Amino acid sequence: MTAGRSLIVLLISWDPSPGKTVADIGAGTGYFTFRLLPKAQKVIAVEIDERFINYLNNRKSKYPDSLANRLETRLADPEDPHLLSAEVDVVLVVNTYIYMSERIHYFRNLKQCIRPGGHIVVVDFKKKTMKVGPPLELRMAPNEVEAELLSAGYTNIRVDHSTLEYQYMIRAEIPE
Repeated sequence: MTAGRSLIVLLISWDPSPGKTVADIGAGTGYFTFRLLPKAQKVIAVEIDERFINYLNNRKSKYPDSLANRLETRLADPEDPHLLSAEVDVVLVVNTYIYMSERIHYFRNLKQCIRPGGHIVVVDFKKKTMKVGPPLELRMAPNEVEAELLSAGYTNIRVDHSTLEYQYMIRAEIPE
């Protein structure tokens, strides 16, 4: 099973997406956005680069209306995802966390955008030398991410080190 497919399977097992609104922060070319689209009620692809927003919108136009209408692209600022209060159930952050500045502040504010009972999933590269991923000095160990999420006010944090070969996954809930 590929890493992307493993991640989608895990995300669904952690929280089935049907009827849920999912925000894909740092959506890029939409690898996860378009894989979540058939499973979620709505997917909001959040990006800070307008070129990716244009790419996503172009790709979206090739989908049938039944799926395309579930996708919203949103141009954001590095410090603000431009999500509304209680707009989403799940926030997905894949290979993006380490590039964010003021993460504790960002994720503290992000809690307001997540509905009660919702959560975030952070996926990033393990902090070890590998042939793939960003330079080692940019990577964060999962316990560092966990500490930041705790500081931002998240609870029930679970870390999965083993499902993916190159990445870890962290699921954190917002307090109800």
